[in-house]
Amino acid sequence: MQKTARFSATHLLVALLFAIAAAPASAQSHPEYIPLGGGVKAVLYRPDSNPSPHVGVIIIHRTANYLQHQGCTQLSQRGFMVLCMNSRFDNNEALVDWELIALDVKRGVDYLRNTQHMNKLIFFGHSGGGPTTTFYQAVAEAGPSYCQGANKLTECDNSNNAYSGLTPADGLVLVDAHPGNTVNALRAINPAVNNENRPDLLQSKLDPFNPKNGYNPNGDSHYPPDFQKAYTAAQAQRHNDWIDRALYIREQIKQGKWIYPDNDDITIGRGGGSQAGGGSGANLFVMDPTISCCTNQPAKLLKDNGTIVTQIIKSVRIGDPTRAVGNATFDDGAKDLTVTSFLSANAIRATDSLDNDQIDWCSSNNSTPCALRVITKPLLITNMGAHYFISDGEYFLSQAKSVDKDFITIEGATHGIGPCTACTGGPYPNVVKNFYNYVADWIKTRFGT
Repeated sequence: MQKTARFSATHLLVALLFAIAAAPASAQSHPEYIPLGGGVKAVLYRPDSNPSPHVGVIIIHRTANYLQHQGCTQLSQRGFMVLCMNSRFDNNEALVDWELIALDVKRGVDYLRNTQHMNKLIFFGHSGGGPTTTFYQAVAEAGPSYCQGANKLTECDNSNNAYSGLTPADGLVLVDAHPGNTVNALRAINPAVNNENRPDLLQSKLDPFNPKNGYNPNGDSHYPPDFQKAYTAAQAQRHNDWIDRALYIREQIKQGKWIYPDNDDITIGRGGGSQAGGGSGANLFVMDPTISCCTNQPAKLLKDNGTIVTQIIKSVRIGDPTRAVGNATFDDGAKDLTVTSFLSANAIRATDSLDNDQIDWCSSNNSTPCALRVITKPLLITNMGAHYFISDGEYFLSQAKSVDKDFITIEGATHGIGPCTACTGGPYPNVVKNFYNYVADWIKTRFGT
């Protein structure tokens, strides 16, 4: 999950607290903490309105704390049993070993199936929960071969059959899901750095914070097409250079020739931050809201008054001119990872960061589009109308193998599933209600409660 208009984990927390406060206290009287083992934590939300639910929902992210996610209360209020989970890597991106996350999700699936005896199970993949849940589902449906192969930067180790026989979910809801932390990292890296030892010195011709290139420090930026093309190609090149460096270190470790026998640090100056929620990345579309703004084809828009129209969808977000300051810092602008966490969860091969045809989507297992190509279960793709994943959502729809698939955007909704108060066309006071009603109706129509 990255942020726009400084939409960080703080803003997400505000949105979650808003929704929790708005939900009736009777939604679930006694949320129950469930230690699932292996460092995996969960909180079970039982619906008071439906004492014997048959449909369970899992909410999980890669590293963010989702034990009190907005959906835990909102979906249990609507009659579903909800298991809100944290992976073993919560709040620590540097520890992530991506392929292991599927085994964390498995603990939640097995708990709802075998302990709570849910007849149907739905994944709710919000933001980074999108690639997390679709990765598990792809392995469950296609088998361990999905997460293995010479094309993969990292592979799952199925020597003990840990990835064999995973139980698939019955349906998936993607909630402003991103295409993968890998692609987020690709699109956040600042290509104006040409000396990795001096990320403070930028090439002026590629500097996204140079007004001569279209940057506006006081509002929406407007980058010309020729700059955009040079920039996104250069992002891919710098990202690939770091991949090559990390692969070299990994091979040296394997041969016993490196200074450490297990792993090493990877620090990418102006790489976009390594915390959950993203940092101050140099994503052009964050500063220039006309980039990745819209769908190419008419699609469904859930308007704030509850009606649904079909039209070209355009994000109502505003540009964030503040990235220039944070991008230069270590805490908010640099990625501080390990070789393992970089290659497994933050790296993907590409020749252009924004051209979907030039991204090798299956070179990483942290890739929502790659997973959707093998998933067959019913799929609901939702996007927030005040964020920048709308174009990605439309691409997901085109890549999804599922026959039963739906795509809708929520008017005026921020990435945290709350109303955008600064966006044009507002206010949007019904965002939370509209979104969860639509999701609940989609689930109930196919699976009941």
